[in-house]
Amino acid sequence: MTTVSVVLVTYQSQDCLNACLASLRTAARACWGLEVILVDNASTDGTWSQIEAFAASEASEASEASEADSALFRTVRILRLEENRGYAFANNRGIEMASGEAVLLLNPDTEVTPEAIPVCLERLTGARGSAGASGASGASGASGSTDGESRRGTLGAVGCRLVLPDGRLDRAAKRSFPTLWNSFCKFSGLATLWPKSHLFGAYNLTWVPERASLEVDCVCGAFMMVTRDVVQQTGGFDEDYFLYGEDIDWCYRIREAGHRIWYEGSVTTLHRKGGNGGKRSAASLTHFYGTMALFFEKHYGNRYPAWVLRLVRRATRVMCAVHVALLRG
Repeated sequence: MTTVSVVLVTYQSQDCLNACLASLRTAARACWGLEVILVDNASTDGTWSQIEAFAASEASEASEASEADSALFRTVRILRLEENRGYAFANNRGIEMASGEAVLLLNPDTEVTPEAIPVCLERLTGARGSAGASGASGASGASGSTDGESRRGTLGAVGCRLVLPDGRLDRAAKRSFPTLWNSFCKFSGLATLWPKSHLFGAYNLTWVPERASLEVDCVCGAFMMVTRDVVQQTGGFDEDYFLYGEDIDWCYRIREAGHRIWYEGSVTTLHRKGGNGGKRSAASLTHFYGTMALFFEKHYGNRYPAWVLRLVRRATRVMCAVHVALLRG
């Protein structure tokens, strides 16, 4: 049976972590062999105490188990970083500790349903075939992806349907790459005005039914399952990204390496958002808009002329300044 290493990076996560871990305990009964790796990004609240308590409790249960394979989790590993060097850096440290054939990156502000991990694992490993995918097929070809055609390689990453506490879809669950046109449509409001348009709604694939299952350009790092081969081939997250954008960047490189990205809309995970030190602030907004320019420079430097990249940098700075001003009232 394939072992899944679940990597959870925490930062000021005391208000949501226990609920996430409780959901993992339930999920472990449906997907035996989970390895849990908790990496704390130098939290100053009660997060680390919760992590230590969880690890101690699981160790106690494992030692009391009459048989080695009767423990709920295969292993629980914990790591406390001395400083916060970003979400990408911390996840990579967790990935380095992972021993599973598959790695699930999971945010502590999520709560997985029992079927989410096994179904996504079946899809990733090929036990659940891609043929006959429900909903709109070929989204990558219609979404403004870099190559315009559906890749024929193996699946390299799978994400699932993410819902917010009010039941709405977290639109980051299925996306196209942020090309100049897709970004313009999103931030100009065209995508909001015409969400069913393939032309204007490409970035968040708003014309694709949320319960469809299909190939996309990228999925959300809040629930992102990848194969060990992909980790070894692409090297994990790019640590130039401190917060935001690292999942889009990795999906881009996974596709460039010849693999496909899959959105599994048949299963769901709750995403509370903002429970991992990501509450909206001037600093988080600066990171958010900064990663947009960083992605363009890294991957579109040869696609657009230099003046376009300068325009993108200026535009993101202006949008950030306006957003921060609105935040401060």
